[in-house]
Amino acid sequence: MPTIHFYFDFVSPYAYVAFHALPRTLAGLPYQVVHRPLVLGALLKAHGTPVPVSLPPKRDWLFRHASWLAREQGLDFALPAVHPFNSIPWLRMALAASPQGEPGRHVCETLFNAIWQGGRDVDDAALRDAVWQELVRELPAVRDPAEAAVKEELFAIGEAALQHGVFGVPSCVLLPEEEGGAPELFWGVEGLPMLREALLARTAAVEASEA
Repeated sequence: MPTIHFYFDFVSPYAYVAFHALPRTLAGLPYQVVHRPLVLGALLKAHGTPVPVSLPPKRDWLFRHASWLAREQGLDFALPAVHPFNSIPWLRMALAASPQGEPGRHVCETLFNAIWQGGRDVDDAALRDAVWQELVRELPAVRDPAEAAVKEELFAIGEAALQHGVFGVPSCVLLPEEEGGAPELFWGVEGLPMLREALLARTAAVEASEA
């Protein structure tokens, strides 16, 4: 089955929209998703790229555009009380919610929605703790988000993203299914229809080989 690595940082409103849009865009196709949280700031620094919100007119456009995209998807959207905020504690929570460091869709959805719905101060440690405690009650096994192994996993995901050619978030990387094949990168919400087309092509190729 085709495997997609979904690279994201909770700080990105586009990642929030793309996370919710992905299953709708790929409806009816076989695939599996591995959620890969990373630190966008570190990724941009590695590429020598400025933070998008550092330019005020661009910042205003990004939030207007993301709000419009969310509305088109039927999603609630409210800018957090402080933005940009420190997303690293939230990213560590996502990883710590899984013993293997691969957060499931429910975990990611809970954290995304806590951040991008309600307009709350997501730098507030009390809010993070309340969200974490609510999440813990629903999971069979979790780790301490502050433990060294979780921090190392977050760093390793950033390195893997660079190896996959990821330069921003959200990014979907469609892994090759044949030995020696190259991964395919799809960036942004607008890249999701291209991802669907690539999956359709794979499905057609498999069906043709089995005919």
